[in-house]
Amino acid sequence: MVERKSRKGFYFPRTTLLVKIERRCAFPECAAGNQIGLTKQEAIEYRGFACFQCERWNDDRLNPLELPVSWESQTDSA
Repeated sequence: MVERKSRKGFYFPRTTLLVKIERRCAFPECAAGNQIGLTKQEAIEYRGFACFQCERWNDDRLNPLELPVSWESQTDSA
């Protein structure tokens, strides 16, 4: 009779921890490209960004297609 050892260890499900979005500054005299990294919580709360070049605020929202599918149920209520 063969004894099977039960596997003991840690299980780490693979989930997306960070999403990167690219935006252009809305001010014509700047129009700098901005790369923004957002965690899941930051993506839920995201309402815009400060341009890295001119430092002016740009109102913005995320398109649901920009987010990982696994994040959709949590961001729908925001």
